[in-house]
Amino acid sequence: MTTVVENRPPDCTACRIFSSIGLVGIGAYLANAAFKNTTLPGKIVVSTFSFAFVTLGVQRYKQQYPFNKHIEKS
Repeated sequence: MTTVVENRPPDCTACRIFSSIGLVGIGAYLANAAFKNTTLPGKIVVSTFSFAFVTLGVQRYKQQYPFNKHIEKS
């Protein structure tokens, strides 16, 4: 039985670059917001979200989990 993920066409390079730039851009915007935040807990929370978005952007570009389309069959 094939899954929906296996039936999707592979992503083109331009799609991966555009979406990864978007995710890294969101992370940069949040890093800027964390820098402007005045409270320490606020800086920590927003910095964590910023790091998460930048990490997702890199993973999107490299087609790593959760963006990979190759599922190993057991």
